[in-house]
Amino acid sequence: MSAQLPFDGVVDEPPKAGADSIYDPLRRDNLGRSVLWALTSGEPIRMDRVQSFNGCGIYAIYYAGDHELYAPISGSFEVPIYVGKSDPEVGRKGVEVAEAWAGTPLWKRLSTHRRKLKAAADFELEDFYVRYLPADDLFTPMAERLMIQDLQPVWNVILEGFGVNPQGGPRQAEQMRPKWHEVHTGVAWADGMRPQPLGPMPLREAVREHLKLHATPPTGAAGRPPGAI
Repeated sequence: MSAQLPFDGVVDEPPKAGADSIYDPLRRDNLGRSVLWALTSGEPIRMDRVQSFNGCGIYAIYYAGDHELYAPISGSFEVPIYVGKSDPEVGRKGVEVAEAWAGTPLWKRLSTHRRKLKAAADFELEDFYVRYLPADDLFTPMAERLMIQDLQPVWNVILEGFGVNPQGGPRQAEQMRPKWHEVHTGVAWADGMRPQPLGPMPLREAVREHLKLHATPPTGAAGRPPGAI
């Protein structure tokens, strides 16, 4: 094996002049990406093994099971199946917002997802993993947006409704079932809602077509420091 030559200082193209040629750590996108780098640097944890912790923040859920729809991304831990965030807890009056580290809003969010996945008829909770990061709520919306934009998680983009909670009330049964619940039955409150007009088949096909294009992260995707500008 030949030795690697040292960098000689020559690059293919010189940096372009202008504001965008200078790295600005306070630029909105870079603030968001710094949160993503911290999130994706951690090891994924099986969702059923996550212990209670404090704070709000951002998270990414990954699938590692044998469901045929998600075979293209199963076990890779590069492209999440879903990305979300939690906000600080709000007091009863709706005006008293807790500090980012107070309470357990991110833990509660993950716990809600765990119950839903456990109830779904075609999943095993043990097949889901998560990366999560308690973080200041000023930056998590940017990080969530960038991750969805770059990685196109299928439950964010195609099967909307995984993060939806029951609204309650007698009119819920008259509302249309969220797309995620149309494909993945077993959650009682959603099973009682009106079905999607065309049923689950076109949604399943949309998932397959989406993952043909988005099963691997694109060059310079969120969580990859060389892509920062």
